[in-house]
Amino acid sequence: MVRDGYFGDKDYFQSLCDTVEVGNDFYLLGSDFGSYLEAQAAADKAFVEPEKWIKMSILSAAASGRFSSDRTIREYAERTWKIDPCQCPF
Repeated sequence: MVRDGYFGDKDYFQSLCDTVEVGNDFYLLGSDFGSYLEAQAAADKAFVEPEKWIKMSILSAAASGRFSSDRTIREYAERTWKIDPCQCPF
Protein backbone atom coordinates (compact mmCIF):
# COMPACT_ATOMS: atom_id res chain seq x y z
CA MET A 1 0.00 0.00 0.00
CA VAL A 2 2.83 2.38 0.83
CA ARG A 3 4.66 1.62 -2.41
CA ASP A 4 1.44 2.10 -4.39
CA GLY A 5 0.86 5.61 -3.01
CA TYR A 6 -2.06 4.81 -0.69
CA PHE A 7 -0.62 7.07 2.03
CA GLY A 8 0.54 9.87 -0.24
CA ASP A 9 3.18 10.50 -2.85
CA LYS A 10 4.65 7.07 -3.60
CA ASP A 11 7.97 8.62 -4.69
CA TYR A 12 8.36 10.10 -1.19
CA PHE A 13 8.38 6.62 0.39
CA GLN A 14 10.36 4.84 -2.34
CA SER A 15 13.69 4.80 -0.48
CA LEU A 16 12.02 3.46 2.67
CA CYS A 17 10.29 0.69 0.73
CA ASP A 18 13.48 -0.17 -1.14
CA THR A 19 15.42 -0.41 2.11
CA VAL A 20 12.89 -2.66 3.83
CA GLU A 21 12.26 -4.88 0.82
CA VAL A 22 15.88 -5.33 -0.27
CA GLY A 23 17.00 -6.59 3.12
CA ASN A 24 18.89 -3.54 4.33
CA ASP A 25 16.35 -2.94 7.08
CA PHE A 26 18.82 -1.60 9.66
CA TYR A 27 16.08 -0.64 12.15
CA LEU A 28 14.11 -3.85 11.50
CA LEU A 29 10.98 -1.92 10.55
CA GLY A 30 9.55 -4.76 8.55
CA SER A 31 10.77 -7.74 10.57
CA ASP A 32 7.77 -7.98 12.87
CA PHE A 33 5.28 -5.85 11.00
CA GLY A 34 2.84 -8.75 10.68
CA SER A 35 2.71 -9.27 14.44
CA TYR A 36 2.35 -5.50 14.89
CA LEU A 37 -0.71 -5.52 12.62
CA GLU A 38 -2.18 -8.45 14.55
CA ALA A 39 -1.67 -6.68 17.88
CA GLN A 40 -3.14 -3.47 16.50
CA ALA A 41 -6.21 -5.34 15.23
CA ALA A 42 -6.70 -6.89 18.69
CA ALA A 43 -6.38 -3.46 20.32
CA ASP A 44 -8.85 -1.95 17.85
CA LYS A 45 -11.32 -4.74 18.61
CA ALA A 46 -10.97 -4.29 22.38
CA PHE A 47 -11.23 -0.50 22.17
CA VAL A 48 -14.81 -0.58 20.89
CA GLU A 49 -15.82 -2.51 24.05
CA PRO A 50 -15.37 0.15 26.78
CA GLU A 51 -15.60 -2.21 29.78
CA LYS A 52 -13.06 -4.61 28.28
CA TRP A 53 -10.75 -1.75 27.29
CA ILE A 54 -10.86 -0.18 30.76
CA LYS A 55 -10.11 -3.51 32.43
CA MET A 56 -7.20 -4.18 30.06
CA SER A 57 -5.85 -0.65 30.61
CA ILE A 58 -5.95 -0.96 34.39
CA LEU A 59 -4.32 -4.39 34.39
CA SER A 60 -1.64 -3.20 31.99
CA ALA A 61 -0.80 -0.18 34.15
CA ALA A 62 -0.79 -2.31 37.31
CA ALA A 63 1.61 -4.81 35.74
CA SER A 64 4.06 -2.18 34.50
CA GLY A 65 5.76 -1.64 37.86
CA ARG A 66 8.84 -3.62 36.85
CA PHE A 67 9.35 -1.23 33.95
CA SER A 68 8.74 2.00 35.84
CA SER A 69 10.99 4.99 35.29
CA ASP A 70 11.59 5.18 39.05
CA ARG A 71 13.15 1.72 39.04
CA THR A 72 15.16 2.49 35.94
CA ILE A 73 16.56 5.72 37.37
CA ARG A 74 17.33 4.05 40.72
CA GLU A 75 19.21 1.21 39.02
CA TYR A 76 21.08 3.61 36.75
CA ALA A 77 22.13 5.72 39.75
CA GLU A 78 23.31 2.66 41.67
CA ARG A 79 25.05 0.77 38.87
CA THR A 80 26.38 3.54 36.66
CA TRP A 81 26.90 6.56 38.86
CA LYS A 82 27.50 4.56 42.08
CA ILE A 83 25.49 7.08 44.12
CA ASP A 84 22.98 6.67 46.93
CA PRO A 85 19.51 8.21 46.91
CA CYS A 86 18.79 11.14 49.17
CA GLN A 87 15.54 12.00 50.88
CA CYS A 88 13.47 14.82 49.43
CA PRO A 89 13.24 17.58 52.06
CA PHE A 90 9.56 18.22 51.32
